[in-house]
Amino acid sequence: MVRLDARLPEHLESSTHISGSALTVIAADCKRVTVLKYFLEALCGQEEPLLAFKGGKYVSVAPVPDTMGKEMGSQEGKQLEDEEEDVVIEDFEEDSEGEGSGGEDDIRELRAKKLALARKIAEQQRRQEKIQAVLEDQSQMRQMELEIRPLFLVPDTNGFIDHLASLARLLESRKYILVVPLIVINELDGLAKGQETDHRAGGYARVVQEKARKSIEFLERRFESRDSCLRALTSRGNELESIAFRSEDITGQLGNNDDLILSCCLHYCKDKAKDFMPTSKEEPIRLLREVVLLTDDRNLRVKALTRNVPVRDIPAFLTWAQVG
Repeated sequence: MVRLDARLPEHLESSTHISGSALTVIAADCKRVTVLKYFLEALCGQEEPLLAFKGGKYVSVAPVPDTMGKEMGSQEGKQLEDEEEDVVIEDFEEDSEGEGSGGEDDIRELRAKKLALARKIAEQQRRQEKIQAVLEDQSQMRQMELEIRPLFLVPDTNGFIDHLASLARLLESRKYILVVPLIVINELDGLAKGQETDHRAGGYARVVQEKARKSIEFLERRFESRDSCLRALTSRGNELESIAFRSEDITGQLGNNDDLILSCCLHYCKDKAKDFMPTSKEEPIRLLREVVLLTDDRNLRVKALTRNVPVRDIPAFLTWAQVG
């Protein structure tokens, strides 16, 4: 809104003539009309006219801000469009800076994942190279063959817990000699007495305790009857005909209980160089084995294979021996 003062400037007063008979109010209105005229002419004289005289009246010809200069294709409109794009770009950059912390965190996380994947791939490649190197070394080494004639069977503790009936069938077949390591008998004794000191044990512990008791009773009956197909063996290779006194001092022995069980198997692996070395370099080395380790324990199986000791689980050996 334009506010018009009743008092006009001096240069306008000099260009207006009013008769003495005119009233003061009319003279003031004439001055106001003159001011409006000059004001409208000044607006219409701009480069981009805001008002135009059409149909006997002044109307607004101001373009819409969104399409200013674009519809007419003027240079000013192009400049205005460029300026608007610059503003949008600047706003985007400001918003990006505002969200920079989150974006940088995402980038860091992606880089960390990339490095982790690169390390994993490099580790897998190194592992594959080591495996390949071992395979190449083995291919260049002389092959080894094991001739297995089972005579001595050495079960571990789990064999008595899980397959006592199968071990009894092997013993009754009279084809093999069942060699029980003394450390296995001591472990069975510990499992059989474990429940007496801990009354809060769960149902599985009670089941294991009962199976251990049955295994001890089975061994005691067999040893008392002087079964010729049953032996007890200490970790130092001493055979026992009775297990009435079965405590063993294992201080100074290397390894854990699995190693002591494996040492009982090695007691029956007496390899002599002149017996198994072939006369020709192209022929493989042949070893004779009369002992078989009976176990389901994966770690013990691996240890036995590295020492060239035959190993089977009890159900598989029963199937092979066609017993029961």
